[in-house]
Amino acid sequence: MVRLFYFLSILLLFGCQTDISSKDQVVTGNSDLKTSDGVLDLSQFSQEQQKVEREQAARRREELKAGRVVLEATHKEKIKLQSVNLAVFARSVSNKLGEKIYYRNFISSGAGSGCKKFSNKNAAQIFFLENGGPKNDFHNMDVDGDGFACKWDPAIYRKIERINKDNEPKN
Repeated sequence: MVRLFYFLSILLLFGCQTDISSKDQVVTGNSDLKTSDGVLDLSQFSQEQQKVEREQAARRREELKAGRVVLEATHKEKIKLQSVNLAVFARSVSNKLGEKIYYRNFISSGAGSGCKKFSNKNAAQIFFLENGGPKNDFHNMDVDGDGFACKWDPAIYRKIERINKDNEPKN
């Protein structure tokens, strides 16, 4: 009985499958796509689709270029060419973090309060250097007088290897 059940199951399984490999059918919609080997080749379709999408993107890019408006910057809007380079500053001083080299006279309890308005130590140090630091601390940012605002540490910048002709390998 069990053998008969297996035999009928196998017979049913093979009977339900259709063989399209002997037929040379053309897929509707594109005469280049054939299923004669049982595999549908979509490479031609995807290449044509990519070509169409590239052409659409190129047309859209040209439309956007045509509608582009270029505004000239006024003298007030010019990009500031000079800015503080933290790596150069860190290499130009030799003192360590916390090593006092500048006199600070903070009597009030607001010492170091200038640091609260900055999101990170690098931004605070740049502001400090652009506004009189390290010799003058008008915003109470360098409480200990080391020349570094808000406990900014120059050590990471001092570790960066300098690229110069002395370090290049000689042939």
